Amino acid sequence: MTLRDVAEKWANFLLANLLWSMFLVPIVTIPAATAGLFSVMGKRVRNKPSVIFTEFFGAMRRLWLKATIIGVIDVALGGLLVLNIWIFRQMGEDIMAMLARSVTAFVGLVLIFTNLYVWPLLVSTELPLRDLIGTAIKLMATHPIRSITVFIAGLSPIAVSLLLPRGVFLFVTASACAMLITMGTWPIIQQRVSEDVLSTY
Repeated sequence: MTLRDVAEKWANFLLANLLWSMFLVPIVTIPAATAGLFSVMGKRVRNKPSVIFTEFFGAMRRLWLKATIIGVIDVALGGLLVLNIWIFRQMGEDIMAMLARSVTAFVGLVLIFTNLYVWPLLVSTELPLRDLIGTAIKLMATHPIRSITVFIAGLSPIAVSLLLPRGVFLFVTASACAMLITMGTWPIIQQRVSEDVLSTY
């Protein structure tokens, strides 16, 4: 790999993060932009050539509906979990309240860990949404230790960026998270999902 290739890869890394950050403002475009970001990082992890604008905006256009539905599901379930936690806190510290909070926390972790696989699967397969989510749940359930490791790795750029200038979030954080999540989940996806299901994207 030449110095020019290395420079181009890192330029695409920074540019993908900047594009994703721009689409945070309208809010409704966040899921589609996340699909674009994971598509770019997926090509990077798989060492496949890509043109940054074509890849990012192509994935946004192709996957916006599925991505938006996933985003709505995440927000709805996340909001319900937060509401449950708030309600259970009002119940005091009896055994039932503690048990209910534990179940809610477990469901929250399942939701987070499922998302670790949903986004890489979204950009690398053409599965219908129900099968996509079902496959992500199966992969999460059959690889719990790997899921925890990927979650910690994917969270680490956010933790680090809190200690650094704000420009780091604008140019680095989201791309780093997407790349680490893809690096952690792709070997499992490649191993467990048949080649005829994996798309050519």
